[in-house]
Amino acid sequence: MRAHRPAGGPGGAGMPYAVGVDVGGTFTDVCVVDVSSGRELVAKAPTTPDLAGGLFQGIGLAAAQLDQSTESLLAQTVRFCHGTTQTTNVMFTWSGGSVVGLLTTRGFADEILVMRARGRVAGLSLSQRRHLRATDKPPQIVPRDRIGEVAERVDRLGRVVEDLDPGQVRQAVEALLARGVEAFAVSLLWSHRNPVHELAVRDVIRELAPDAHVSLSHEIALITGEYERASTTVVNAYVGPALERYLRGLERELASAGLSVPMLVFQAGGGVNDVRSTLPVSTIESGPAAGMVAVQKLSTTAGRPNIIATDVGGTTFKVGLVINGRWSVAAETIINQYPLLSPMIDVVSIGAGGGSIAWADDGRLRIGPMSAGAAPGPACYGWGGTRPTVTDADLLLGYLTAERFLDGRLQLRADLAAEAMQTHVADPLFGGDVTAAAAGVRQVVDSQMSDLVRKVTVERGYDPRDFALAAYGGAGPVHAAGYARGLGVREIIVPLSATAYSAFGAVISDTIQCGQRSLSMGLGADDEALEQAYKELEASARARLHTQRLDGPSVQVTRWADMRYERQLHAVRVLLSGTDPDGPLSSRLAAAFQTRYQLLYGEAARLRHATAIVLRIGVDAVAPNRLGLRETLPARPPVRRAEPVGRREVYWPEAGAWQPTAIFHGPSLQPGDYLAGPSVIEQAGTSIVVPGDAHARVDAAPNLIISPSPSGDPA
Repeated sequence: MRAHRPAGGPGGAGMPYAVGVDVGGTFTDVCVVDVSSGRELVAKAPTTPDLAGGLFQGIGLAAAQLDQSTESLLAQTVRFCHGTTQTTNVMFTWSGGSVVGLLTTRGFADEILVMRARGRVAGLSLSQRRHLRATDKPPQIVPRDRIGEVAERVDRLGRVVEDLDPGQVRQAVEALLARGVEAFAVSLLWSHRNPVHELAVRDVIRELAPDAHVSLSHEIALITGEYERASTTVVNAYVGPALERYLRGLERELASAGLSVPMLVFQAGGGVNDVRSTLPVSTIESGPAAGMVAVQKLSTTAGRPNIIATDVGGTTFKVGLVINGRWSVAAETIINQYPLLSPMIDVVSIGAGGGSIAWADDGRLRIGPMSAGAAPGPACYGWGGTRPTVTDADLLLGYLTAERFLDGRLQLRADLAAEAMQTHVADPLFGGDVTAAAAGVRQVVDSQMSDLVRKVTVERGYDPRDFALAAYGGAGPVHAAGYARGLGVREIIVPLSATAYSAFGAVISDTIQCGQRSLSMGLGADDEALEQAYKELEASARARLHTQRLDGPSVQVTRWADMRYERQLHAVRVLLSGTDPDGPLSSRLAAAFQTRYQLLYGEAARLRHATAIVLRIGVDAVAPNRLGLRETLPARPPVRRAEPVGRREVYWPEAGAWQPTAIFHGPSLQPGDYLAGPSVIEQAGTSIVVPGDAHARVDAAPNLIISPSPSGDPA
């Protein structure tokens, strides 16, 4: 599918561009949008250990497609958005983080270590919890000897009941510095009601250690829950210094290369922020969230209100839902068994991707969760990998073209893939049959992915038949037909920029400032106090946008509340937009809560006479991206049959045989083109697989739409 260039030559002089970058575990993806025409182009480069190297290589490859230099492209860039795995890598590898010291209220030093007695199982799946003996607490970010206690107390109403002793704070800080502490987390009881003591502690730290990183819990989460707030603050301190060093260094390098606009950082809760306003903890797992933003845009432009978003990268398979044109925020965020009070778009993942390693386990075939990553990578890359991966299986079955992968920049080695598959899978499990082994790898990983889609849809009460399925990421288009089989989805949509869709999501994201506050009050108890709390949160969010020169009439504010019936344990989030009808705030919240509760649990579960409790309120202030990209697709183009560029034998597991298969060159396809399966469409960095019982057409975007074969041929 071609990203058309505007008239006047490739990327004519002075054209404005928006650039999005997503640094993944295997590849760094770059998406460039020509703001004047809305056209997109993508580039992929191997992720490098220093991250910036792969980023600049990717930008250079994108610039080359425009017949420009990196400096020329950056000089014409009016928006630069960056999604990074820096903090995610630190949390999942437990390396690269800072030496953290925690200062907390006297008597609460062990709270971060006790972890509410849930540390062994927090965030684990039900199957993992069943084997309790095999579980353990995560590594301690702050061991007991790096936790300092200070005498002070603020009550739940924010009243100071015990003054802070500055001398004791000084002693505690000096003791932590003597133990090599580089970053301080300060989490005092009820500081979200009155931060006066946390601010005083910060002043002492800055006096004794001016260069130390300081994370204050009230600046990170104005939410009740002392353990969760402390956990979030500690994680922010752990990942913060490394991220700040990386972003500052990258800003300098980009400026030296010609970028004149501020770099924006994508956040896991959706939206971008400038570097100074970005909380490090908010960038953890931000890559998958950027993909969800792109799918929400797809929902609007393509007119599909309900979409299952599926992202198959090198290491993980991620699934999220866009329902009625909106993604949702996860009810609970747990990263490596640490709870975080940082909003995160609801995305569920498993360790299954293109780089996932296939291995024999006591006579059974297993896929993942170990991944070959970018180094050494799949065996077929020829970078030193010797274990078979999902990508190796795809190559051996004919879905990938060895000589044209990444536009020919990476020659895939089928001989190395076959050798790895033979040794580790075919010989121990398939009697030496490499084809059967590769087909088995594909079928197992597709089944794992399909199971996760069912978990996110059916187990939450959603029928996949009411959804389209968007497939993106480097391996998503290769496997979508496999994991969608049996789900009954209406169609599979492969976006134009599928291989760099999270980068596209980052570049089109709005700037979002969020605010939230714990309340715990009965609905209708005090509408004036509730309204005042909302107004204060909105004013704070607008003020933060104003510092970025983004406040104005275009800003859209959405109010929300976490609510539950009295004596229930779990809350339900409801939204109140600016278009809600007039009336008492409590009445509007009650109506929204009852509608949402009935949708989730059914009419019979609604407690008509129970009191509804407002636990937490929040606002999201959104400043649109100002790119002016189209919101709807042009008229549907006339249908015509596409011409293949060749044929080759491809193994189709559902048929259990090799079959002659039409091969199409993706960049040559035009809006309106139609093709029947079995077919393989070659794109840079991936292939789009169309099975024999399906057909595909290119819409006006152009996206590729894969549907069950009709009774007649539309061409």
